[in-house]
Amino acid sequence: MSSSIAADLLFRAPLPSRSPRSLLDDAEARAAALCVHEVGIPTRDGIELAADVYLPVSDQSPCAAVVFGTPYDKGDEVFTAPEAQIYRDAGYAAVVFDIRGRGKSEGVWHGNSLFDAYDGHDVVEWVGRQDWCTGDVGISGLSYGGWLVWATISQQPQHLRAAVSTSAVGRYMQEIPYIGGCFQLSCAAWLASVRRRIADRSPEDIPSLLQTLPIQDIGASIESASQIWEQYMQHDTLDEFWRRLRWDGEYGRFDVPCLHVTGWHDREDLHGAFHHYEHMVEHSPARDRQWLIVGPWSHLSTRWPSAECGGICYGQEAALDMHAIHLRFFDRFLRGRENGFEEEPRVRLFDTGTRGWRIRPRWQQTCAKARRFYLAPDGRLEGQPEGTGSDAYVYDPARPSGISFDVTQIWEPPLDLGSFAAHPGVLAWRSDVLTTLLSAHGWPSATLFAATDCEDTDWHVKLADLTPAGELLTVAWGCLRAAHAEDLGTRQAVNSGEVCRYEIELSPVFHTFLPGHRIVLLVASADWPWFARNLNQRGPIAGQREIRIATNTIHHGCVRPSCVTLGIDADARMGLGIGKPTPAGNT
Repeated sequence: MSSSIAADLLFRAPLPSRSPRSLLDDAEARAAALCVHEVGIPTRDGIELAADVYLPVSDQSPCAAVVFGTPYDKGDEVFTAPEAQIYRDAGYAAVVFDIRGRGKSEGVWHGNSLFDAYDGHDVVEWVGRQDWCTGDVGISGLSYGGWLVWATISQQPQHLRAAVSTSAVGRYMQEIPYIGGCFQLSCAAWLASVRRRIADRSPEDIPSLLQTLPIQDIGASIESASQIWEQYMQHDTLDEFWRRLRWDGEYGRFDVPCLHVTGWHDREDLHGAFHHYEHMVEHSPARDRQWLIVGPWSHLSTRWPSAECGGICYGQEAALDMHAIHLRFFDRFLRGRENGFEEEPRVRLFDTGTRGWRIRPRWQQTCAKARRFYLAPDGRLEGQPEGTGSDAYVYDPARPSGISFDVTQIWEPPLDLGSFAAHPGVLAWRSDVLTTLLSAHGWPSATLFAATDCEDTDWHVKLADLTPAGELLTVAWGCLRAAHAEDLGTRQAVNSGEVCRYEIELSPVFHTFLPGHRIVLLVASADWPWFARNLNQRGPIAGQREIRIATNTIHHGCVRPSCVTLGIDADARMGLGIGKPTPAGNT
């Protein structure tokens, strides 16, 4: 046959230098060397969950195993597969499964649900029974995977020996999807990215999606995830739907060593790690085997720490090898190795003010000593309430205050609040220049005596550190819908012009305000696009379309002492060196 005829028969495509079959054989050989097997794991109701099982070399079997569940893609080559390979290379079996209704798994995805709890239990028990497993199983996960960790723990699988929980939700309706009754519009961007069975890293036009009114109509744009959106819209109070996903009062059943990890700048799931840690050390039989690590990290960086976050450089000390820490933890509790992990300090906190690690015997849940800074005239924060006064601002939902960032990428807003503070709908109070250091430790709070001339509104509060260079850096934040001042379970009427007391929980902190700096408190009624706009109307926001402009007033002084309350870190007051990290030992 002539070469011209051969070319015609091959559609003029060049002959390969190697046969396609030989390339396939090589690929199969590489897969066999990696010891990765795709399996179906049966659940109690007959659904099969697709899983990738990464096994170490044969002479390391049977071995301990670590389980990961994901709603994104068990085979993701950027995040999931590399982490599984770290465990396989360390001699563990790593089992990564697509949760129900996601990826290749059967069934219907219901969002965060009790199916995650039952399925997590069944996966751990299936893994523990395999001949390649010693029966010692750990579980690990970030974000949704962190929620899955606690859902699984709640079912008390017999083979579960230890857990690493990273940025896991702990209190639905106080953390996600509503905080203090304020709806997190960031959920729309998330659901847009998971509207198909495999996560989409280039979802539809997010900027347009965030502008949608009424917000219940967003569900029409996110296809299969619309059912979950409807749940968010229909259950906008702390009702039984959300209470059944919380483990309040049940931590006394959870006898599991746990490494809790989160980041101060994780706007998605900062609070949950503290909630789980606090309840485990108070109620769990494993209370002495709880560790807490909190770094200067965003949501994603809690698993892959960076020296930089939100435009601020915290130094190489912040860029921990988190997987190495996880492995040491599991080596102790899955393999029984005496590696010194149990002698490690129970709490390590990165001081975002001095930018160094600090060791504490326990996270300061309640303030042993508190210091209050009172709102005063002329935008001042003072140590005592002064006189009587008020400040008003106009809140127009069509021109909301907020922090600008690229909503088409991973949601990690900048930490400098300068542009937020410059918005006409934001009020600011600041302290005198500090002459000594002041270290805040714990859960700050804000007390506002406030009024609106509309039927409802939101209160968004931010605590910031004003540096001598003029940077206004985020320290803590919190929010509350006026209608939920008394109860997250019901909405109360808001009477136009009536001054009410609002107690607003701020996010946990460990931050030293240095000499030469100022403490700043910012108050607004919007933090868009992270939070949906309150249209200043009574009732559920889901179906609201009409925008009303509100004039909101913050009262202060002796009769109405609006203030911010900070817990004070005693060890810092006793003279820890500014900017000199406390030795952290071998992490």
